[in-house]
Amino acid sequence: MSPTFRLKTLALAAAALAGLGLPAAAQTKITAGTAAFNEALLPIYTAKEKGYFKDAGIELEITAFKGGGPAVQALVSGSIDMCLCAADHVVRLKARRQPAQILVALDEFHSYALMAKASFPGKDYADLKGKKIGITSPGSLTDNTLRYSLTKAGISPEREVQIVGTGGGVPMMAAIDSGQVDAGLLITTDVAAMLEKAGAYRVVIDYREMPYASFGALVLKSWVEKNPAAAKAFTGAVVKAIADLKADPKLAETVLATMYPNFSPSLIAAVAKTAVARTPAGGVVSPDSIKNLNEIVLVSDDTLKPVTVEEVFDPKLGAK
Repeated sequence: MSPTFRLKTLALAAAALAGLGLPAAAQTKITAGTAAFNEALLPIYTAKEKGYFKDAGIELEITAFKGGGPAVQALVSGSIDMCLCAADHVVRLKARRQPAQILVALDEFHSYALMAKASFPGKDYADLKGKKIGITSPGSLTDNTLRYSLTKAGISPEREVQIVGTGGGVPMMAAIDSGQVDAGLLITTDVAAMLEKAGAYRVVIDYREMPYASFGALVLKSWVEKNPAAAKAFTGAVVKAIADLKADPKLAETVLATMYPNFSPSLIAAVAKTAVARTPAGGVVSPDSIKNLNEIVLVSDDTLKPVTVEEVFDPKLGAK
């Protein structure tokens, strides 16, 4: 076969494939930054595991950042396309005239509980007076939630309790164990791990049943305007993964076992159960979750303005 004939044959084959409407091999790259590694990322990892991003023509590249602040700064600068982080950043980005939206919700409930040793006598906000309470850091969701809740209960966060920044996870658990704090706010995965130690710890105040847009895939609206097809493709892949997780709870255990290889089977099962229950069907952001988000975020800064669910979420992007 001559080179000329071979080239013509390849060209005809390519034309035939195009006529069949087969997807092109090229993938649209989306760079995403994570503010924290937690079980709310389950739908993202499920979509990757099942090949839904690849099927949708998306190549997802994930980079870890040390907290929401650096990740959001990278989003604003254009270093990343997406922030997999706390959804409350949409309020602050609006104030910076950088309107953002939640492409898909990954967790529709508040993700923290106030934990203490089993011997801690407190059971409500009044019992926290004079106590040292641990938060991850000043200005964080844990700080804002604690201040909001104490104020609502008629307790001064500045005068009647001592708020201590310890960091999250292991540092917070160590602070509780050592007595550096009397109680501390920990995220869902850590709560499950602590409660596995029967009789060692207990939940003092549980925020995890409060509707709250705690975690999602955030992008600037300007990015969506420039990349509408990629935005819809990404969202569709995640929504498909959420549907699979709702239909088959064992799938969550399989994926979480790859995310947390050091977790015991019983802890994987416990985290899987709560993670699937907390993930909103269709990745939809609810009005109640935005209402509570506004109330808690605005307590830390009265110069911020509330957002509406219509401003920060477009359900059509996830529609089939």
